[in-house]
Amino acid sequence: MNFDEIIKEQFRRDTNCSEENPDGININKKERLAGSRYFAEISDFFRAIIYKGTMYMMCDDKIYDWAVEEYSDYAPEWFCKYRNLRKLDKKLNEFGYEIMDTHVYFMPDPEFEDYEFDCPFRIKWYDRKEIEAIKGNPFRHALMYFEDCPDEIAVGALNENGEIMGIAGVSSDSEKLWQIGIDVLPRYEHRGLAIYLVTLLKNRVIEEGKVPFYGTSESHSLSQRVAMRTGFVPAWCEVYCRKLEES
Repeated sequence: MNFDEIIKEQFRRDTNCSEENPDGININKKERLAGSRYFAEISDFFRAIIYKGTMYMMCDDKIYDWAVEEYSDYAPEWFCKYRNLRKLDKKLNEFGYEIMDTHVYFMPDPEFEDYEFDCPFRIKWYDRKEIEAIKGNPFRHALMYFEDCPDEIAVGALNENGEIMGIAGVSSDSEKLWQIGIDVLPRYEHRGLAIYLVTLLKNRVIEEGKVPFYGTSESHSLSQRVAMRTGFVPAWCEVYCRKLEES
């Protein structure tokens, strides 16, 4: 499976990019294409994805000309410098929007060899129906229960009483890109559960013919450490916006 080509094709769909520019700067007008990743709380007034030095950007007509002038010669790898984000946020504010978040994402490293684990805990797999049955659980990062990107598969570690100590879940953010999340209850942390469960789920998703990816905050170094120890490498960053009245 060619992870790189699948990921780039998804980004082109997400940002209405019909053809990539050879200079790596792709600025497109807003149009929601079939198969694009969409999340109800995020606006498509503006969206930017920076992947391996290439920028995919989609803008509303109201700021398209400004974005072309501002970013046609901009180095994508420096897009998330605070100075630039502050300028972008100010421009979005003029039209009733603001930056909602910046997020870093990890993709699988095809050359990574998984660690060998001997897990002393009972493992349980969950399908869609079983995930729905545990709705209301405290694992809000692993299981999101969003209609736009439904939870597909989860794997949990159970204690001797059958209680879930930690769980990794994956949502189908698009047909081929599935996002992994992980939660471990505080009293069971530092036992390697996150690494074990994410590794199991990552391999299961690849077996299903999908591309697993892992997202977290730039400041969440512990989560990033889990990603890298389970065979993921930093790959792209996304900048989202939302309406001001929704903040």
